[in-house]
Amino acid sequence: MIKKNAHAKLNLSLDVTGKRENGYHDIKTLMVMTDLCDEMIFSKSERLEIIPEFSFDLKSNLIYKVYELLKNKVGYDLPFKVEIKKKIPIAAGLAGGTSNGATCLYALNDLYDLNIPRAELIEMAGGLGADFTYMMTGGSKIAKGIGDILEGVEPIELDHVLIINPGYGVSTKEVYQKINIDKERIDFSKILEGLYNLDIEKLNFYLRNKMEDVVFSLHPDLLDIKKKLRAFNSAPLMSGSGATIFGIFADEKSLEEAYDYFKEIYKYTYKVRVGEGFGSF
Repeated sequence: MIKKNAHAKLNLSLDVTGKRENGYHDIKTLMVMTDLCDEMIFSKSERLEIIPEFSFDLKSNLIYKVYELLKNKVGYDLPFKVEIKKKIPIAAGLAGGTSNGATCLYALNDLYDLNIPRAELIEMAGGLGADFTYMMTGGSKIAKGIGDILEGVEPIELDHVLIINPGYGVSTKEVYQKINIDKERIDFSKILEGLYNLDIEKLNFYLRNKMEDVVFSLHPDLLDIKKKLRAFNSAPLMSGSGATIFGIFADEKSLEEAYDYFKEIYKYTYKVRVGEGFGSF
């Protein structure tokens, strides 16, 4: 039996810089890992078991796709049972599903003593989705291309972050279909300065997510959450394609005041930390 935690990521800004002929979009985003996680317990079994069972098609589940990927790699079956205690909201812009898949890949490699080198696992996972490259490595990184080209930055440590999810998901595909690619680029150097100095005023000026306009037009309540978070002296932003909104706070008092307010309205309200030790394999 193997126990692992699958951590949620945050996008501390996200720029959409172009669209390729194949329909994929080029992005530039600053990503970090949080201590919000799903708890996963893996054990050998006679067949693949995911507990609790998912209501959607099993073959679309990233855990199933990892199972098929490894089975094809080694040439024999690797049946297992995984019990998941979910904390990360689904379709939330936190890469919860990808994190489950990445964690599963490492866990099965250990559970069955496959001894596949880490670098090879990361390369294999890239075929499952662009987010996998980051979720297999973690840390503080800028991702470019379709999210698969990673560049490390000085570690970002944040002790006072509030995550709020409204309880529904947003279709990433729909957001990309409606997004307008402008010529204005996000200044990531200024964002990093603001993060390292915990300068809330500077962060409020420079933090950007180019997907917000589309998502807020579809879900105006998310803009309302962002405005209210800012009123609690935080630097708020939407993560990924939503629907999660987070706020960065300079002190615990402001964080607690915001948490006490939002937890009465939204079930999925979490106080989290950002750091190098979360989800870094």
